[in-house]
Amino acid sequence: MGNGYEEKTVEDIMRPIEEYDLVDSNILLCNVLFSLKRVGKDEDNENSARKKNHKTLLVTDEAGKIVGMLGMYDYIRALVPEPVKKMKFSRSYSSLLSSRALEVEEEVSKMKQEHQWLHTSFVDLVKQETGKKVRDIMSPVYPLLKKNDRLNKAIYIMFRENIRQPLVQDKGEIVGILHLIDVFWELIAIAGDECFLSQKQV
Repeated sequence: MGNGYEEKTVEDIMRPIEEYDLVDSNILLCNVLFSLKRVGKDEDNENSARKKNHKTLLVTDEAGKIVGMLGMYDYIRALVPEPVKKMKFSRSYSSLLSSRALEVEEEVSKMKQEHQWLHTSFVDLVKQETGKKVRDIMSPVYPLLKKNDRLNKAIYIMFRENIRQPLVQDKGEIVGILHLIDVFWELIAIAGDECFLSQKQV
């Protein structure tokens, strides 16, 4: 299994930084989403041969330095109101609230108000939360990988730090992004048909 597979480094499967569009950190999320929607329509109309299969943007500050990323998870996470994100109640704390409801009525009421957004329409939620600025919802920059790192180290970093798309650096410069899907395809390449053929079909 995996015979003939050439060991690769991060550089071999990363996506070059030139593939990604830049966005200013002060732009509103609604403007970013509008641009993505427009670009998607243009690509469909032109039936371009090479479409970007990701919607990740790199966020820059006033000096043009990359300070963050905007990926699909960030767009969706932005819809969750900030007070709710900061709530970190454990299950034991929730149980405590239930058993002492009369004594903590004020806290329970506050929690209900903060979760009221769950009962609004999705349209209203989008309208309400897309007024946030990019800098408030972006993921910070994590240039944790080097282009000559082995894939073993890459997956270790990705899961240890819970980062879906770690940035890749070379000599202090960001040169690419590693996507989990690209690591997955390497897994497929190594396992190949031999792995599945060797297993008895049920």
